[in-house]
Amino acid sequence: MGSARLFYLDNLRALAMLAGVFFHAALAYSPMAQPFWPSADVLNHPLFDVFAWASHLFRMPVFFLLAGFFAAMLLHKYGDSMFWKNRLRRIGLPLLLFLPLLTLTVGAVIQFGMAHVKHQPPFLAFIQSMLNQAEPPAMPLSTMHLWFLYHLLFLYLLTWSGRILLNRQMLSWITELKPNTLVLLLILACVPALYSVTVPFPAPEWIFPALWALWFYGVFFSLGYACFSMPALLAGFDPLRHYYLLLGAVSYAVYYALLPATLMPQSQPQSWLKLAITSLESCSAVLWTLCALLYARRYLNWNSRALAYLSNVSFWLYIVHLPLLFFVQFILIDLPLALWTKFIVSSGVTLAISLLGFHILVAPTWLASVLAGSQRR
Repeated sequence: MGSARLFYLDNLRALAMLAGVFFHAALAYSPMAQPFWPSADVLNHPLFDVFAWASHLFRMPVFFLLAGFFAAMLLHKYGDSMFWKNRLRRIGLPLLLFLPLLTLTVGAVIQFGMAHVKHQPPFLAFIQSMLNQAEPPAMPLSTMHLWFLYHLLFLYLLTWSGRILLNRQMLSWITELKPNTLVLLLILACVPALYSVTVPFPAPEWIFPALWALWFYGVFFSLGYACFSMPALLAGFDPLRHYYLLLGAVSYAVYYALLPATLMPQSQPQSWLKLAITSLESCSAVLWTLCALLYARRYLNWNSRALAYLSNVSFWLYIVHLPLLFFVQFILIDLPLALWTKFIVSSGVTLAISLLGFHILVAPTWLASVLAGSQRR
């Protein structure tokens, strides 16, 4: 690999993080997510489901793909010792530091919602009913939305332990595969992991690492690792990007049509229907994640000050946006505003407060070097 900066990777990360804010904001107005989303509004519209579950299929896989790419880059440049020093500082430390703070913050925001929201979402009503019991059950330990960092550490460990298996002979075998054959293998590799969980696949946020998540997201992490190790790999996919985009869209359209009207456990598909939905889910996830990288490589490989800024603050935005979003949406639930106004206001205010918080709380401190890192790799 050369030393030239790959701007498209930073730009893709920035856009994926923005998509994450809009995805979480959309769930409050999603008919399917109504029963379980903490800030679910009294207003909802199916278009939010169409957007939310489409972005859900490739947003986090993109992050794992990028993580695999940069893991390979760090190991190549600095070796094992510096790799672990860097990853524990940039991934492990924020997890240890912010998980307790977020647990307290989200708890306080939920308490605010239960105390001040008149039209309570079903999730808040459920929490309130549990707290009203004579002996309230203990809440299970959760990594919340920091599950990404938590599972990433396990993938780093698996990658580091298994590097001897990823030898040059195996890499050369991968390069000899035709692009469509490799894509098909990636799709098939995802199906068993997705079949083992609900549809759409959930966030693996409990304290025990989810084997299905390590399997599923590990496929994309490995693809990112291979893209760095074999620079010519993406060039083979590139001429087919339009077909992959279209096939992913067709797969998603059928997948969405087959989804149950509600995501409650009793509505989950079974048997062959579950396998069909899972296969379509896997197809869209792989094709759209690959397309995100291919289109970014072709059209986003330039130095954008706005996207560079968003990339620099994306880690902080990832950490703080969800409790802020809940708080803002709790305030908006009882206001007589139009549905789309609530979505735009909640997304915009969350972004604005998050960015302001970065400049006040992070930029002047040592946390900036951990959360923002260097602008050069």
